[in-house]
Amino acid sequence: MSEAAATGVSPTDPPAAALEARGVEKVYDTGHRQLRVLDGVDLRVGTGEAVAIVGQSGSGKSTLLHILGALDRPTSGEVMVGGAGLAGLGDVELAALRNRRIGFVFQFHHLLREFSALENVMMPMLIGGVDPTVARTRAEELLAAVGLSERAEHGPTELSGGEQQRVAVARALANEPVLLLADEPSGNLDRSTSQALHDLLFRIREERGLALVLVTHDLALAARADRTLTLVDGRLVDPDAPDLPPGALPGRPRAEVTLGTGSGVSEDHGGAGTSEGSGVDPDPDTPGREERA
Repeated sequence: MSEAAATGVSPTDPPAAALEARGVEKVYDTGHRQLRVLDGVDLRVGTGEAVAIVGQSGSGKSTLLHILGALDRPTSGEVMVGGAGLAGLGDVELAALRNRRIGFVFQFHHLLREFSALENVMMPMLIGGVDPTVARTRAEELLAAVGLSERAEHGPTELSGGEQQRVAVARALANEPVLLLADEPSGNLDRSTSQALHDLLFRIREERGLALVLVTHDLALAARADRTLTLVDGRLVDPDAPDLPPGALPGRPRAEVTLGTGSGVSEDHGGAGTSEGSGVDPDPDTPGREERA
């Protein structure tokens, strides 16, 4: 296996990197042992590039995405977004960087129920200090871009699952980020609605030149990315590598993975590996699978 495949760094990457991770490790101290979830992750994502990360449940995919998105801190290693290093930033500075440079789309929409679709899209801009009139105009443009102009004044509970996720995509684009992170973005949607959402994400990536990093169990979605990497044994590897352990890919029998001195982990966890660890309150009224896009 080549060095590029082993590290997730493509030799053809453009000079400018929207995202770069070097030697990222994440270790949780359970009191009687250390659980090593990430073990030296290297990744470079160029401007406008789409990268999919796949792997079994419990492999640490969500934990990695949250570290890449500055929602959690690594135990060691370095992460840079748009050329800005995250290691020396305090919590307030990290929040400001997330607001300006990173857009998030989670499996659950996390829209604020008290506000309309338009107001939800405006929210990141208002937090970032954008004039309300300017924020409103841009939010209207973004809702038009995702095909929801006529639903702008509707609340989240008045929208279908697919519409909720499209509002979430518009919100993620509010401050013109350099990086869009999506964690199982269609995991709560039916097949046709999922397809429409996938088309939207890749259309936006192409039109706006965003870097896109997807965490997914959907191999068909992963195949649409420029590169697909598998997280196994705490590291990113080429899924076609001949030495990939059996069961490392979604949909295949899972081999137990030993992390640190512990045994395999059954779920992505450890704070940042869950929606609770993201700093966004889950919406208890999030509907189940929806049939309307």
